[in-house]
Amino acid sequence: MISPRLVMIHASAGTGKTFRLTNRFIALLAAGAAPERIVALTFTRKAAGEFFDGILGKLAQAAASEERAAALARDVGRPELRAADFLRLLRAMVDALHRLRLGTLDSFFAKIAQAFPFELGLAGDFEVIEGHAAARERERVLRQLFASGGALDDAQRDFLEAFKLATFGTEEKQLARRMDKFLDEKYERFLEVPAPVHWGVAGVIWKTGQPWLDEVAPAVASAALRRWLGGGAEMTDEQRARWTRFATELGEWSVGAPWGDEMAYFLPKLLAVAGALDGIGAVLTIERKKQTLDVAGGAALREVVRAVAGGELRKQLAMTRGLHAVLARYDAVYSALVRRAGKLTFGDVTRLLRPDAGARALSFGAADEEGRLMLDYRLDAGIDHWLLDEFQDTSRGQWSVLQNLIDEVVQDPEERRTFFCVGDVKQSIYGWREGDPTLMGDIRRHYNGGDDATAPIATEPLDASWRSGPEVIAMVNAVFGASEVIAELFPEETSRRWTRAWREHRTERGDRAGQAAWLFAEDDAERHATTLRLIREIDPLARGLTCAVLTRSNRQAAEIADYLRREGGVPAVAESDLQVATDNPLGAALLALVQAATHPGDTLAWEHVRMTPLHAALTAEGAGDREAATARVLAQIAADGFERFAEHWSARVAPAGDFTRERARQFAGAAALFDVQGRRDPDEFVRFMQEYTAREPESAEVVRVMTIHKSKGLGFDVVIIPELEGTKLAASPRGLVVARDDAHEPEWVLELPKSELVEADPVLSRHAERAAGATCYEALSLLYVAMTRAKRAMYAITAPVAAKSRSHNYPKLLAETLGGDAGAVRVGGAELSGAWVVGAADWFSGIGREADEASAPAITALAAPAVPRRVARRPSGERAGERSAARLFARDEREAVTFGAEVHALLAGVVWCASDEIEARAAAWQAGGASDAAISEVVGCLRAPALRELWTRTAGAEVWRERSFEVVLDGAWVSGVFDRVVVVRGPDGRVAAATVFDFKTDRISGEAAEVERAVARHVVQLNLYRRVVARLAGLPESVVGAEVVFTALARRISVPAAS
Repeated sequence: MISPRLVMIHASAGTGKTFRLTNRFIALLAAGAAPERIVALTFTRKAAGEFFDGILGKLAQAAASEERAAALARDVGRPELRAADFLRLLRAMVDALHRLRLGTLDSFFAKIAQAFPFELGLAGDFEVIEGHAAARERERVLRQLFASGGALDDAQRDFLEAFKLATFGTEEKQLARRMDKFLDEKYERFLEVPAPVHWGVAGVIWKTGQPWLDEVAPAVASAALRRWLGGGAEMTDEQRARWTRFATELGEWSVGAPWGDEMAYFLPKLLAVAGALDGIGAVLTIERKKQTLDVAGGAALREVVRAVAGGELRKQLAMTRGLHAVLARYDAVYSALVRRAGKLTFGDVTRLLRPDAGARALSFGAADEEGRLMLDYRLDAGIDHWLLDEFQDTSRGQWSVLQNLIDEVVQDPEERRTFFCVGDVKQSIYGWREGDPTLMGDIRRHYNGGDDATAPIATEPLDASWRSGPEVIAMVNAVFGASEVIAELFPEETSRRWTRAWREHRTERGDRAGQAAWLFAEDDAERHATTLRLIREIDPLARGLTCAVLTRSNRQAAEIADYLRREGGVPAVAESDLQVATDNPLGAALLALVQAATHPGDTLAWEHVRMTPLHAALTAEGAGDREAATARVLAQIAADGFERFAEHWSARVAPAGDFTRERARQFAGAAALFDVQGRRDPDEFVRFMQEYTAREPESAEVVRVMTIHKSKGLGFDVVIIPELEGTKLAASPRGLVVARDDAHEPEWVLELPKSELVEADPVLSRHAERAAGATCYEALSLLYVAMTRAKRAMYAITAPVAAKSRSHNYPKLLAETLGGDAGAVRVGGAELSGAWVVGAADWFSGIGREADEASAPAITALAAPAVPRRVARRPSGERAGERSAARLFARDEREAVTFGAEVHALLAGVVWCASDEIEARAAAWQAGGASDAAISEVVGCLRAPALRELWTRTAGAEVWRERSFEVVLDGAWVSGVFDRVVVVRGPDGRVAAATVFDFKTDRISGEAAEVERAVARHVVQLNLYRRVVARLAGLPESVVGAEVVFTALARRISVPAAS
């Protein structure tokens, strides 16, 4: 039929995986296989589309040219084929289009479930929900859980008590938001491991016991510690004083509370020697001096460890059991309301098809083993050939669905059926979506045993790059082939797996001369500037070269794209998810109109509409007042739907400029997607549009700025990687974890305690080491993906690495593998700071393209606006006084900006806060990774008597926090964000007064003169805020207060109204 019949390809980046897959498919067609009996599956819809296009494109080209037919015939091993033969194969493909099985694993599984709904326990046909639809179903389930006509019923009380246990009593005002985040983080874990026996059961986790779990009260441990201290234990006065403070703090501590300074000092030391406390001779370093413990000291400190470590572990066990109770209750309601109504996510479908868990995980009545085998038999009867792409991203759950079917192909006695699998475990960057890079090796060993030479599945490496030139490959080999460095920097598990997967790369594109370099820049500003300088020097777009800037987050991508456009005039596009319905004035105005029509009491939305051209359009149609507009809009939506509504009012305001016209088109397109669901709920429409995202179309005429994840599978002539800073790659696990055995079966589930306790416990530390190794491997894979996108030139930009740096991050890896001292690196005529370079500085000088006068650029200048462009103002820019350039760009100034942003973020999370809630908030912020300095400053503000009024709820009061606004004042377009506005409504529900509070983290003394000068700097800004609030709330400025709050002083000062 075709040889080899069974093959597994271990590929590398740019080595032609898609080329091999498409040729394999065509070879099967040429050998007589019916198109519909071939299954070709990959990981993403985009990759599936490229696969489909590649097959049809090759067949069409070969059918049209004998020369191309001969080339394709050689590639597929059938030199006798002619153009007429490929035309016949093309016709067979086109005739079978509706029966083809080319797509993603998710879509293939959905088709199986649709074909066998009753066998899988479904009531009949179902729909796959994702995105907005899935979020709305979750809301519906939560409403059902909390629905009450009065008192809570027993089930609701049980649910809330379980939730309190799961969050260890942390109270939260915004329960819905907290529940949503809670489910995002935890629910998938429950679906992976639904059985309660795995959740927070000490005997399952510690099979030989955990002595810390013997319950000891902190007060008892504190007393034991004091007895030891009072018994004549030898130590210095400084040590005794410190031990005494520790004993006092321990006696006042309770499980779940944050560790104080002394506990944070002593407990890591005690945990490090916990195993030696049973005897004599344990040594601690206290106050910079060694102290050897006697028997009494060891016994007292064992009590301390049991009180604290044991208390924390018992708390985590209880929390984990509480989590399971919450998730099980939610899942029961979700299954009843959503799944049994025929609404499944892609994850649900996969779990439904899994023979190991199957319908049981989804609260369905699972088919018996014989019934499942019959389902597989019917599937197997219609499939002869399997092609699996990007296999390193496949999960074990997905493989379990396919395994029985692949077994049949491998064991085919007639050797007529085939299996083809390709993957690159070095590009495994989807572990967070359960992609498992170890699966490919496990499958090979499962079928082949220990001897690949005589095994049924042939294995083949692909290491020759058809993408990257010699300079890029040289840098890739230097970094990723340095096995000794990788072994030194990263966990043993990471090093072992990477070394086993790595093969020296070579290039088939020796003609692609270029350059690869490691460059230096101290901070974000310098890295952005270096990126711009490289683009200006190479000028890739003018030379017909594609160019990409790769980042690790969408936020970084947006910042860099904005910088390139603003500072350099570079046509750069951030290929992140764009909020096309809300990132422009027209979309925001249309949503405000829907909101105002649906909620007559929403004066903010109506005032928004009045300040836009929409109001003039409404007036022209006789709907200029609130009541008429409400009737007009709601009647139009009910009759015509949201798409027609959007098209109608967009046309009435005649948006100027290409950007706004494109957004109007995208808004209407999104509205059409909502209409397809058959709904007319305006509130749901607004939520849908606020969450809707789209991507800019790809174009070679722009610099593309994207995340490394989005770049996977793509190639660019020039690649710049400016965002490689960060912490160590082997990050320890946090939160809810699932520990698995060597067979990848779940062993236990636990909400992990503090990292100090994880490191000290043998069972938890083993899991943490394995998880850190997997995380590090994925991080290494991410850098490999980034560096192998380049065809000709690649530039990595980091801060210089100190010689004595002990970091285990990307810059350290580059320093250890590329080496070299800082020096000059030439790129064209530019001289940049760096440490490593290969290739000619002017590699691009001979590259150009002939001008094509007929082609239009992908990004054109915006048309002249139909109305005069308004001057833009930002209240935060309205400051009095001067600041020196040296101070503005000083390191202290940058650190102050970062600190201020963190303080503002914490304060933005406070709606109201009673005095007895402050400690819980501080603990939650600390657990969330906020800095101690920011927490201290915010807690000081919450406790300060002078500021208590800000956080105390009063009758009729509501809070705006971090509320952004756009408004026209005095002919200028004013944009900004309120830190905090307290709006007070009167008995009639109308807004009666408001106060703007603006938080300032200025480091000033409390001297009256300096405070007065600081207030003066912000008077203009606060008065502008006062005017904006007055406009938005429909109030006279006289009843709008404005106060500046200096967080460092915990003082509030009223700003007088402008005369």
